[in-house]
Amino acid sequence: MIEPLYYLRALIYPEHCPYCGKPVEPHEIACPLCMEIIKQKHSPIQGGAAGFRCISSFVYDGKVRRAVLRIKYRKRVQYIPQLAAILAQDIKSCYGEECFDLITAVPMHKTDVKERGYNQSELLAKELSKLLGVPYADTLIKTKRTKKQHDLNFTERKTNLSGAFALTDKEVLTGKRILLIDDIITSGNTLSKCCKVLSKARPSKICCATIASAQNKYPKETII
Repeated sequence: MIEPLYYLRALIYPEHCPYCGKPVEPHEIACPLCMEIIKQKHSPIQGGAAGFRCISSFVYDGKVRRAVLRIKYRKRVQYIPQLAAILAQDIKSCYGEECFDLITAVPMHKTDVKERGYNQSELLAKELSKLLGVPYADTLIKTKRTKKQHDLNFTERKTNLSGAFALTDKEVLTGKRILLIDDIITSGNTLSKCCKVLSKARPSKICCATIASAQNKYPKETII
């Protein structure tokens, strides 16, 4: 179960800085030293996925990369509220205070969710839902298990996810302004595939947001 895991870890383990691991107060999003570094590096990054607008709070490197990897592979889900707080402010400043009707997340295949215990993008999206006051809904499922995108080159990434996503309920999305959440954007292929599937329900708008962007790894013309 995702929610019990999320809250149980936050209750049992004291809060730590997601960037260096040092203990912090529950209300702090980072230790003082990391916060100064993060403030210097933080700047909403404008990117895209096959024509769909995407914003990210950070470049995917250094302390931010370590924080994301700890969430994904070391079960540090208690870091999510700390990162979501920053991303929520960027969403408000870049997209507007009341710009969306619904927040959703890039899904994982059920086998991968079972192995990891949670979908970090779903947890991030649900936290953003609370911070932004926008309802969360599961709108997509991953119908087939695919290779990990980070193990593939750009050409392989373009075909790896073909036919991997499907809608759960078209009626929920029709005419709605949708914000799609993932943890990072690299080539943009995952988000673009999800956006194209969501488009089948005829929403009025689809935008994306992630904690970090690694789009600088690829030529800009192949991304947007």
